[in-house]
Amino acid sequence: MTELVSFSYALSPRLQAFIELRNGLYCLDQAEHQNNAHAWLCAASDIRASLVGDQGRKVALPEIVGLLVSMQAHLQALAKDYPRYGQTIQTACDRLDAHLQNLRGGQSGAIDWLYNDSLVSTYLNALKKQDWLGHKPALPQCLDTLWHPDHERVTHLRRELAPLRDAIQSLDHMLHEYVSWSEHRAEDGCDQITPERGVNYGLLVIGLDQATVEAGITPDISGNRVAIRVRFQQWPPGEAAHDITETISYSMMLVPFA
Repeated sequence: MTELVSFSYALSPRLQAFIELRNGLYCLDQAEHQNNAHAWLCAASDIRASLVGDQGRKVALPEIVGLLVSMQAHLQALAKDYPRYGQTIQTACDRLDAHLQNLRGGQSGAIDWLYNDSLVSTYLNALKKQDWLGHKPALPQCLDTLWHPDHERVTHLRRELAPLRDAIQSLDHMLHEYVSWSEHRAEDGCDQITPERGVNYGLLVIGLDQATVEAGITPDISGNRVAIRVRFQQWPPGEAAHDITETISYSMMLVPFA
C-alpha cells in the first residue's frame, strides 16, 4: 500500500484527549525543528490547555494513563488468542508498563512550568481580552529575541515533556500497528460506516493518498459509534469549502478499544 495521509477522529472522550495532546506535541516538535517562535508559542499554549484542562478540555494526563492501561489489557487479550505472537506482544506490554511508571508521578514539572511561564501566560492573556495595553502587537516584535531553540525556556520544557512525549508516540504507533486498513469508496463523495455492534471502538482513522490531499480534499466526519457519516470536501485556496460529488477511494481503520 502507498503511504497514506491519516486523519484521526475520536469516538470516546479518552481518545479525544489523546488526539489533542498528540497534535500539540507534534506541533511543538515541528516548531523547534523549523525554528519558528510563534508556532512554538501556539503549540505550548495548546499543550497547556490539555494538561490543565483549560478551554473546555478534560485534563489529559489521567486519560492518557487510562489508555495505556486499556492498551495493555487489549494486548494481553491478543496474546491469548494468538500465542505465537506472545513474546512480541509481551515486549510491547513491558514498554507500556515502563511508560506508566514514568507517568505515575504526574507531570507536575511541565504543568507548573506551562502554567507559570511569563511568555505563555502573556500570550494567553492577550487572546482573552481586548488588550488595550498592546500585548498582541508587542509579542511578534520581541518573540525572535526572547525565543530560540537553545534557550532555557525551550530546553527545560522539552526535558519536562520527554516522558509524556515518549508515551504518546508509543501509544500512537500501537493504535495503528494492531489494526489493518480496509478499502472503501465514497460514491458521490459520501459514505456511511456502520461499526460492528458489541465492539468498543474508540478511534476512527481515515487514510487518503497524498495526491488526493494535495488537491485539497479532506474528510468531514459526523455521527457516533452506531453510524458514522463520511463526507469529503475540497478546501480550495481563497474560496469556501465545498462538498465533493465524485467517487473518492479511501482507506479506513476502526481501533477496537477506548
